[in-house]
Amino acid sequence: QRQADARRAGAHDPRYEWIRSQRGRFAGQRCFVVATGPSLTMEDLDRIRGEYSFSMNSCLLAWENTAWRPDVYMIQDRYVYQKLAPLLAGDAGSQLPEIWVSGQIAAAYPVPERFRAFPLHELDHKMFHWKVWGEFRFSEDCYSCVCDGYSVTFSALQMACYMGFREIYLLGCDCNYNQPKSHFLPYGYHDPKAAVMGDKMLQAHAAFRRFAQARGVRVVNCTRGGMLEVYPRVPLEEIV
Repeated sequence: QRQADARRAGAHDPRYEWIRSQRGRFAGQRCFVVATGPSLTMEDLDRIRGEYSFSMNSCLLAWENTAWRPDVYMIQDRYVYQKLAPLLAGDAGSQLPEIWVSGQIAAAYPVPERFRAFPLHELDHKMFHWKVWGEFRFSEDCYSCVCDGYSVTFSALQMACYMGFREIYLLGCDCNYNQPKSHFLPYGYHDPKAAVMGDKMLQAHAAFRRFAQARGVRVVNCTRGGMLEVYPRVPLEEIV
């Protein structure tokens, strides 16, 4: 927290200085944040080719079946990174224009030089992961910190706001872990906290909606089904 406060006050931090150049780059434009819920389809990904998009985690397993690639790929969980690091360091990762990893990953692993680290603030969520949710807070200064919302989706949402996007469309954001298939494409990692993650994410999305509205950002849910009713829903086919 002290380092985040120092950056907020203007301190130079070479690890995260790149983030300042992103502020307002896409003022007034729209983007897609593509999560990896089971409702996501290859047809959805093909449909948003040409749209600016963020995605995460196991999306890179889809390369054989779609020509879509996200403009920004984000990963912040160290256990997920352990599973996907060989792919990110290989051909699959080479097809990603931007790879952004949490500062925790950058500190724990010898990540490739072209990966960019962002300052993830985990709040109290490590303490409250198992049964209840802790504090929900989001950052409008992503150089100082990007706040955890129990999912890398929220890091992408905060960065999208910071970069100036004023319309954000969510895809594959099911928030439903109480089903046999919990991800778009399995990659051999099962979160032991999955049974309680859906409720936590719904609470975090409710908090993020208030954050976005206060800043004039419209978030729309284009996910096919799922549990997320916090934002207005619009079918993807009406947007693209």
